[in-house]
Amino acid sequence: MHTELLTKIDEMIEASTEKLAADTIRLVNINSEKSEPVPGAPWGIGPRAVLDEVLKMGKAAGFYATDYNVGVVSTALKEGQPDLGIWLHGDVVAAGEGWNYPPYDATEYKGCIIGRGATDNKGQLAAIFNLLKIFKELNIELKYNPALYVGSNEELGMQDLIGIPGNPDAKGFLNVCTPPRMSLVPDSSFPVGYGGKGAVSVVLRSKTPLHGIKLTAGQPGKPGDALAILDRSDVPAALPKCAVAKGEKTEVSAYSPPRHGANPDPNGNMITFICEDLLDAGLVSEEDKHIFEFLKTLSKDIYGHCLNIAYEHPAMGLPRVATTCIDDVDGCPEVSFRIRYPVGITVAEIEENIRKVADAKGFTVEKCAAGTPAYMIDPENDMVKMLARIANEITGDNSAPYTMSGGTYAHRLPNAYPFGMDSNCPPEDFPKGRGGAHGIDECVSLARLKIAMRIYARALLELNDILG
Repeated sequence: MHTELLTKIDEMIEASTEKLAADTIRLVNINSEKSEPVPGAPWGIGPRAVLDEVLKMGKAAGFYATDYNVGVVSTALKEGQPDLGIWLHGDVVAAGEGWNYPPYDATEYKGCIIGRGATDNKGQLAAIFNLLKIFKELNIELKYNPALYVGSNEELGMQDLIGIPGNPDAKGFLNVCTPPRMSLVPDSSFPVGYGGKGAVSVVLRSKTPLHGIKLTAGQPGKPGDALAILDRSDVPAALPKCAVAKGEKTEVSAYSPPRHGANPDPNGNMITFICEDLLDAGLVSEEDKHIFEFLKTLSKDIYGHCLNIAYEHPAMGLPRVATTCIDDVDGCPEVSFRIRYPVGITVAEIEENIRKVADAKGFTVEKCAAGTPAYMIDPENDMVKMLARIANEITGDNSAPYTMSGGTYAHRLPNAYPFGMDSNCPPEDFPKGRGGAHGIDECVSLARLKIAMRIYARALLELNDILG
């Protein structure tokens, strides 16, 4: 199929390495963490700045650039309504501390670009943009109109798609705009996804305050840190998993590398470690032991067994529970966690079970809010088969279509397929736990991005007869 054309496209992709790196760096260097809303920028000036940069890039390349004025822009190959949307996002999660490389002054190192958002997903954004430029430069006549869409609130609720009630700057793309007939979402993995878990955000608060301890974890700017401040000095100079600093009060701290919420560590995190050390060292009062035992169990039980929500779906598997934050509210620890649940269990069932467990453990439910819904399509769908075949032909794998734990625009868009490469692939000399999406020293592999470009090139050509 299109042998000579594909050879030429592959040659141009390979020759695009320098431009791909430069565009990724250009986008990564924009700090697009959510911040205070301003007129025209409901999620802050950083996410808006990425949209403006994409529009600038698109116009310079001769694309048809559109600002929908809802936190979403597009650059299309042709004039008019796009038929195919390739959806990415310009917003990022907070960088936090502990980086060896500057998060917003991107570094090129051993074939990778390092910086916040590099793999989630500004590298993919640059890759798709450069691929569409190649199609334009080669004057490839498609029967349909493909477009790159970029949003600005994917990480924190996808309100760029569904809107914020009463906010004219965030009406929501799906409420006021016509979506493309079909969408692909590179913020995922190959070969292709056919479903995704839903999301629920939960906050529980202890019914009683702690005695002589203030406990916090996952605070802004320090997503991997847990801290206990003790009103006592008889604390060992060292603990197995925690650091100890003695002064007027004793500080006990624990650390674990931040991870994507779809992939929490079954060995626990900083909350697990600090609770274990305080309990094992006898530094917790009898009245507070049940609180620390529950927090220890909750932070380590990533499948939801302790919450009685461990429903296992044949294709999607078990839920994922990521316990990431503890706030101090008048001495009472308030723990926040996010659940990613499969089809087959409802948000109402999840909430009912959590309320029962929380009450029995001495906690109240302060929040239980549904986010993106769970969804699944037929894995025997012809489009799923076609996309999987194309991806496997290029990668040389024989991977099966999958369902995903993370939330993407595919959860909200009609006729959408997660179709992309997890491209962080850090250099071999990277310390363990670094380089991943949402993590410290996040990075993206340029070689893997170019593989993704080749896969997308073939998909765009094969879709010609389907969408034309």
